[in-house]
Amino acid sequence: MKIRNHPTTGHKAFPAHRSALAIALSALVIAGCGGSSSPDDDNAHDHTDIDSAGRLALFDTGAGAIRILDLEEGETLASFDMAGEEPRLNSSPDSRYAVAIQRGDDLVSFIDGGLYTEDHGDHMHDYAETPTMLSLSLNDNRPTHYSLGKERGIVFFDGSDAASSKVTLFTDESLGEGTTEASLDLDNNMHGVAKLANGKLFVTYRDASATDTTLPDQIERYGFANDTFEFEERYNETCSRLHGAAANSHVVAFGCSDGVLAIDLHGDSYPATKLGNPESLEDDSRIGTLAGHPDVEELVGIAGDQLFVIDAEAAADNYSELVLDDGVGLITQGFDAHGEVFYVMGDDGKLRLFQPENEWALVATIDVADPFEDGDDSPAIAPSAAEDRLFVMNPNNKSITEIDTHDGDVIHTMDLDFTASGLVWLGLPDSDHSHDEHDH
Repeated sequence: MKIRNHPTTGHKAFPAHRSALAIALSALVIAGCGGSSSPDDDNAHDHTDIDSAGRLALFDTGAGAIRILDLEEGETLASFDMAGEEPRLNSSPDSRYAVAIQRGDDLVSFIDGGLYTEDHGDHMHDYAETPTMLSLSLNDNRPTHYSLGKERGIVFFDGSDAASSKVTLFTDESLGEGTTEASLDLDNNMHGVAKLANGKLFVTYRDASATDTTLPDQIERYGFANDTFEFEERYNETCSRLHGAAANSHVVAFGCSDGVLAIDLHGDSYPATKLGNPESLEDDSRIGTLAGHPDVEELVGIAGDQLFVIDAEAAADNYSELVLDDGVGLITQGFDAHGEVFYVMGDDGKLRLFQPENEWALVATIDVADPFEDGDDSPAIAPSAAEDRLFVMNPNNKSITEIDTHDGDVIHTMDLDFTASGLVWLGLPDSDHSHDEHDH
């Protein structure tokens, strides 16, 4: 891999405070934990933190393998062969593991990125180890939608005519023990989704008598405690051709062909409210993707190339539109790990950063790539949970660009010597900003 300085910033590719030497020295200090006694034992646990920018997992399409790249040196630390279809890559709740989903192969695999923290009672202990692939895999039918709760990853298996849908939950701790935490078998198959909030699992329901679509149209609520689920309610409010779900600290919401179904998380009864479609919604369109973050008051609904900020608790005017330049199409979007910006990559090659706490103001427009043409592969974006950073992988010119989301600057660009797809950040999250939420 070659690494070039950005021509306008002149920043070095890898700042000194991120050096691999610093990690090696930290590892040496950590290796002394629990060793023989010495006069310095009272201070033996003062230096167990690793200062690391983290690692990136991405799929090498030519080799058919997942590579783990070190952000300190830009080198490949490990490579893992992946037979079958090209995987979709996600992160585990605490960003230690890469979650690789191969829907057509009925397979979910897990790779330990090697950076993690353990609680040693009197101190927290960071580790930097060689990445490994877990022997654990999930092999139920058609794993499709993946979402993150505060502490849990959730895989929704769509099932098929021969197999019902299933929901499986795991934590970083359970993965470390080589197992999942809990599973819920549903009555029939559907292209559905599940969200966990306030100790409740909100999961889609499709009546088996419906034969014109596998999209669900209702929501069920289950209590979740002691690794078991207990059915509580099926909501009467319908959500025609449901697709898309997100949650924050106030509501969990689902995209419907005729609007958005929002469930209030404040009260014990968890009431549901149906919001009609936005007035400015284009004809023959619908909100089919939702994004949320636990530290952001509003949700974002995506309908084609339109973006709507959704205040589900407002008495009126629940929607406001985020307007891009005329003719710009959406490629990908989402929240950074801290909920401080909402990023939007347009097909004009520009990355736009909106600031939710500043009334969703557009605070930066960054030239990241040439305009994307028909037939080009789509870029992938991975937020860092350790710093105010976004990593943008452009498969068309084989590069990864690092963006400072606080200043809106391009830090540096890494040139890859292989064609990649998918991208996820793995590492040690900032303890003050540990919440993640993926869109669906």
